Amino acid sequence: MVISAFPFLASLKNYSLASFRRDLWAAVSVTPMAVPQAMAYAIIAGLHPQYGIYACILPVVVAALFGSSRYLAAGPTNSVSMLLFSTLATVSIGGIAIADMPMDTRMGYVFLLTIYCGVIQLGFGLARLGELANFISHSVMVAFGTGAALLIVAGQLHTILGLEGPAPRGFFVQVFDAVRNCLSANPWHVGLAVGTIVLVVCFQRIHRRFPAALASLLCVTIISILLNAKSHGVPLVGSIDTIIPPLAHLPSLDFGLLRDLCMPAMALAVLASVESLAIGKQLAPIKGDTFHGSQELIGQGLGNIVAGISSGIPGAGSMTRSSLIVSAGGQTRFGTVFSGLLVIPLLAVCAQAVGQIPLPALSGILVCIARSMINVDNIRLVYTATTTDRIVLCITILATLIFDLEIAVFIGVVLSLLLFIRKTAHPRVRHLTADDPLLAKHPESWHKDNAIYFLEGTLFFGAITAMEEHLRKEEQTQARLVTIHLNRVFWIDATGAHGLAQFIERCISKGKPVILVADTPSVRGVLQRTGILDFLGRDFVVYELEEALAFGKALLDAMDRKRAKQLPAD
Repeated sequence: MVISAFPFLASLKNYSLASFRRDLWAAVSVTPMAVPQAMAYAIIAGLHPQYGIYACILPVVVAALFGSSRYLAAGPTNSVSMLLFSTLATVSIGGIAIADMPMDTRMGYVFLLTIYCGVIQLGFGLARLGELANFISHSVMVAFGTGAALLIVAGQLHTILGLEGPAPRGFFVQVFDAVRNCLSANPWHVGLAVGTIVLVVCFQRIHRRFPAALASLLCVTIISILLNAKSHGVPLVGSIDTIIPPLAHLPSLDFGLLRDLCMPAMALAVLASVESLAIGKQLAPIKGDTFHGSQELIGQGLGNIVAGISSGIPGAGSMTRSSLIVSAGGQTRFGTVFSGLLVIPLLAVCAQAVGQIPLPALSGILVCIARSMINVDNIRLVYTATTTDRIVLCITILATLIFDLEIAVFIGVVLSLLLFIRKTAHPRVRHLTADDPLLAKHPESWHKDNAIYFLEGTLFFGAITAMEEHLRKEEQTQARLVTIHLNRVFWIDATGAHGLAQFIERCISKGKPVILVADTPSVRGVLQRTGILDFLGRDFVVYELEEALAFGKALLDAMDRKRAKQLPAD
């Protein structure tokens, strides 16, 4: 019980010096990459980069200690930051959008929203909803990632070009504004952004573990200082208030405020949860680990609660940082813990340099991040798989670009659920013929007058109509015996049992005995409790198809002999 509540205790039981060395080296590899990423993600959200840095210290440590995965590295991510930016621009408090408030006031609502998101995730985990992420289709996740990447690039065009005035909002407006004003671009902005992108691409060729983003920012910052880019209108990151994350200043709580922030916080929690669970499930098989989605949601929820308290922005699991932990040889969850703790000494050394980073350079980093988010192979796979996947891909991408991101998240979730319901609401009903592989194994037992129906899927209230339509068509056959194979039916509810009972009664009323093949305990339990097994009798409910075929053939032979005795002699 204690181990389940505090998963890190299991990692401590056999922790060795060798594991410590490997975890520490993995953290040294990850931290130099995590810091510039966190700064860039804060920029995406329209906030000062220091709040992204704060979010990759204590929240990373807490999420790693209480989560399920030993490799999942939490912290700010591109998609969550994009959603946070959309939320701040659209949610109004007292008639004023949060994004339009003074920075100190705005940050109070950001911290409250982060805590709210964490509380919802914690609730998801305690309610054991970790497996619900399985219902979010791959098509939706690919589309959302692609749409978010396009939004990131469009959102940075104003800074890259150095255009005057406030940046517009909305993908198409931002692209149109950039095209219209590209001739008036500031060459210093463009040069620093493009130079950063080129350096990142070059440094990435050195080694996968080389901190390309940090090295690029360092080089561009030195160039910016030497050329005095600030005097040419290039904005800088600015000073960081404190190295140690300060306690957050939260606005006064009331029911109206919590109601206004409820849906945005829910959208953040859903997106962060799905992202973290998807990555955690991908990482678990690497070392043969068991992944518990609900426990991971508890860890992620606690991490976001701590982020809000310690002046950070909301985050989720990061595939980039997690993969680097694995490739760098991390052994336990403490590799991620150390990566969070190492941010403080790194920041102590580089704090002044961080303040001199030109903002166009961070925009260049974001363009590189956005490019890595667009997986062409995944898009091609989804687009060519099925017509449904293609439609979902296009709808979700358009929703991401057109609507506010929280709306796009819920559109994607609803689409996924509709696809799941559509699939489960059409159980497969197949009339087996003599050449079917299931019958070919037992040719001596099969009888032509035995109509065998193979049911596959779930028989619940939403699917029973489709099953009844299939079986009603089969009632018109001339078969004298009906066998229903239920071994591939894994769940049945009262409506499904009622529909099955009605079909059985109609068959028996026409003189057609019915044999059920059911070996799934849950299905047999429902059939027993609803009286179907007692109605049929013990002999007419078997566990395997072979038994049903043998009993059916013997029953039909007995019926033939009885009929022969009843026929008048010539």
